[in-house]
Amino acid sequence: MSVRAQRRLAIAKKEVVGPLILPKFPHALSVTELLGQFRVTGTEGLSEAEVNARRKHFGANTIASRRSAGVLRLLVHQFKSPVVYLLSGAAGLAFYFGELEEGSAIFAVLAINTLIGFVTELKAVRSIEALRALGTRTARVRREGRVHVIPAEELVPGDVVVLEAGDAVSADLRLIETSRLSTDESSLTGESVAVDKQFEPVSADTRLGDRASMAFKGTAITRGTGAGVVVATGIITELGRVTRLVLEADPGHSPLERKLERLSVQLVWATIAVAAIIGGIGLLSGKDPLLMIEAAIALAVAAIPEGLPIVATLALAVACGAWHSKMH
Repeated sequence: MSVRAQRRLAIAKKEVVGPLILPKFPHALSVTELLGQFRVTGTEGLSEAEVNARRKHFGANTIASRRSAGVLRLLVHQFKSPVVYLLSGAAGLAFYFGELEEGSAIFAVLAINTLIGFVTELKAVRSIEALRALGTRTARVRREGRVHVIPAEELVPGDVVVLEAGDAVSADLRLIETSRLSTDESSLTGESVAVDKQFEPVSADTRLGDRASMAFKGTAITRGTGAGVVVATGIITELGRVTRLVLEADPGHSPLERKLERLSVQLVWATIAVAAIIGGIGLLSGKDPLLMIEAAIALAVAAIPEGLPIVATLALAVACGAWHSKMH
C-alpha cells in the first residue's frame, strides 16, 4: 500500500459518524483535547468527505445581513422628524407672507441639517456593512495532508488553517502552533495595540480580549506564523455575534431624538397658543382681522428655534464620528 493510501486510510479511521458538537470554551482546552474533540490531526487536517459532511451540518462560513441601505432611503430618513416638519411649515408660511429673508434662512438651516445628518448616517451604515466584508477572503487550510487555498466561505469547524503575517483571519480559530504570532483585534475589541498569541490554553472565564490562544474572524495577523483549528464559522463567530446584535437591535430613536420630538410637540402647542392669544387680544382691541392673523403667523414663525436641529445633528455627528474612527 502506498504512503498516500495509508494516509487516507488513517484519516478515514478517525472520522466519526454523527454531528460534531462545538466546545463552549475552546480557548481553555489543550491542543490534544481540542484535536480530539474535532476529530482532526494538526498535520493531516480533514478529509474531503468530512469537510462536505460538516459543511452540510454547519453551513457556509458567511454572515447573513439585511439588504444594504440605499442612499435615497437615508436621504428621505433625514426629513422624518417633528422638528423638520415644524421648520418646513414655518418656511412655507414665511414665503407665503412675503418674508423672504426669514423663509430663506429656515430653508438654509434645513438644507445644512439634512446634509450633515445624511453624511453622518451614511458613514455609520457603511461601517456596519464593513463588518460583513472582514471575512470575505481566501484561507490556506491543511486537508488530507496538503495545504490548499480556498475561499473563506468554505471553511468548516475542524479545518486546520495556516497563518502568516498579513493574513486576514476568516473564522474563529483555536491556535495549535505559534511562532512570534501577533494579531490586530481593533475591529473586534477596539484594542489598537497588537496582541501576542500562544497555543497554551487560558482560563475558561478569560475576557475576549485576553484569550491569547484564540484568533478571531475579522482580525489580522500582524507578525509571525502559526496554525489554528476552526472552532466557529459564520454567525456563531464572535464577529458574527456582534453583527447579529446590530441586526437585532431596535432601530428606534435615541434618547436625544425622543427628547427632541417631545420638545417639538411642546413648541408646536406653545407657538399656537401664543399666536392665538396675541391674535385674540388684537381682535378684541378692534384691530384689522387680516392684519392680526398675519401678525400672529409671523410671531409663530419667529418663535420657532431654527438652530435647534443643526445643534442636535452636530452633537450626534460628533458622537458618531468618534465611533466611526474607532471602527477604523
